[in-house]
Amino acid sequence: MRIKLQTLTTIVCVAGILLGMACKKWFPEYWFDWYPIILVAYWLMEMVISFILEKHEDKENGGLIKDKAFMRNYMIVKMVKMFVTLVLVAIYLGLYKEHQGEFAGSAIAFYLINLGIETYVVTAPQKDNRMKRKVS
Repeated sequence: MRIKLQTLTTIVCVAGILLGMACKKWFPEYWFDWYPIILVAYWLMEMVISFILEKHEDKENGGLIKDKAFMRNYMIVKMVKMFVTLVLVAIYLGLYKEHQGEFAGSAIAFYLINLGIETYVVTAPQKDNRMKRKVS
């Protein structure tokens, strides 16, 4: 699960880098200097989350989450991630007056993309296991 989450997150960040390069070259009016910071922040947060997930993963049972403490830790990490996103946006809005909408929109877009990836990676093994149990 950790490798899958890290791979998907890295792919999203690479796509974000390519999008940023295209934006800087062809739409410079939408480029802002803090754009790379959004990508780095989300990449770092996802790496931390992947290590937390790995700690709770049951490798002998198809990658299922093995204990109930996982859900508590996972939700705490989600809250911290949302808080870090809000703080990052607030810092930018407090320091800079230009491109505020672009920055906030980009930060929220990456938050939602990463939220979707995490949800898929965490729930897919549990869903597959339930389907296998129904068939048996």
